[in-house]
Amino acid sequence: ALALAAALLAADGTGAGGEPGTITLVTGEDVTGAGLYQQLVDEWNADRADGVRAELIEISGGADLVRAELLRWTQAEGFSYDILNIDNQWTAEFARNGWIEPLPEDVGASGVLEPSVEAVTYRDTVWARPFIADVGLLYYRADLMREDDLVGGWADALELLRETAEAEGVDYGYSGQFAPYEGLTVNTLEFTYGMRGSGGDSEPPVAFAADSGRAAVDLMARALADGTVHPGVLADGATEYDSFRQFVDGEVVAMRNWPGWYDQLARDPAVEPAAGGGEQPPQEAGEPDGGGDAIEFGVAPLPSESVLGGQSLAVGSASRHPDAVWDLISHLTAPAQQRRLLYCGGYPPVLADAYTGPIEGECPEPLAPDEAPAEATVQSRRGEEYSRLLLAEVGNAHHRPTSPYYARYSHVLYSELNRLFRRSQGELADGDLETLDNNLEEALQGR
Repeated sequence: ALALAAALLAADGTGAGGEPGTITLVTGEDVTGAGLYQQLVDEWNADRADGVRAELIEISGGADLVRAELLRWTQAEGFSYDILNIDNQWTAEFARNGWIEPLPEDVGASGVLEPSVEAVTYRDTVWARPFIADVGLLYYRADLMREDDLVGGWADALELLRETAEAEGVDYGYSGQFAPYEGLTVNTLEFTYGMRGSGGDSEPPVAFAADSGRAAVDLMARALADGTVHPGVLADGATEYDSFRQFVDGEVVAMRNWPGWYDQLARDPAVEPAAGGGEQPPQEAGEPDGGGDAIEFGVAPLPSESVLGGQSLAVGSASRHPDAVWDLISHLTAPAQQRRLLYCGGYPPVLADAYTGPIEGECPEPLAPDEAPAEATVQSRRGEEYSRLLLAEVGNAHHRPTSPYYARYSHVLYSELNRLFRRSQGELADGDLETLDNNLEEALQGR
């Protein structure tokens, strides 16, 4: 925290040694670990002729920690910042409190996939420029089953995964995110969307005591109770990494996870993409290739529309360099940079036309010559089918409830629902779910 404070004050220009020509971009951690965000900012700096420089400041930790740090600094007297790379679901909160500026018409969101625009729209105003998207995907054991078998909704998929696990000697059928954190909110909404069919965002997001919401949480409770879902997903502190480990260790037939885990799987010596999955990212030095004992994985859509993840670039209301700030945002969200975000880092673009086309520029950590595609295109890294899958899923995703009090809503949902799942024997009591609904209604109203 002290290091972050020093960096922010210095970059702000109001602290000791601050330079008036410096703008700050505050973001959560670049999960690639390769410095991709920094590379894109450095390229913008190299092209500037007016002396204005951009400084990237990364906050380590999960989404909740990043939000807490940003909230603390927005309320610090005398502090100003220029650009915040914020999770989409925080947009309404930051807009309502006057911490960010609306998106100017001359910047706009032309070419951005509609769900990403909707996610940063509050009271009919667009408050940020979508930067990267994120969606849930189903990673499955391609050596044990075919994607063609994964038809129908969540109930059919879970039954198939349970039967496959029993037939193939795998411990459990499925792993997702059911621990008391944002992951459970996302997973619950995705199950609910699956029960609604094409209803999507048209129904209130708080009706878990009846209708599609009740069907979703009942199905989740039964799958946990009968051993279809790995019980470790309920544990405090369990995250997407735990789902990844359960899949890699052969404990589950399939897992729900984000696109960023594709490369993690492909790099693991115990796992390899199924045939036709594009170029495999390079192994670390000294790692075995997996051989015939490696688990083969495939990627499929979820049995429902995904909840949209991702981040967007918002301008702080105290920024003193608006022209330079919007120019940097335009640079980071241009098609060439969007293609490189996917090719180099696995980040799904927010632009429809960034899912195809040639790559301009280098990755921070280029592929080894013997593993790099002959022609670097968006599709050549992980395969055309994967690029098409990502585009379709981002284009059909549903955003989370738009509310300045979303963080409170999510905390109520994941903490109470996790508690109910832990004590459930496959059935959830009417009274418990009615109480949950009432608490969610109050949370969305800021009470």
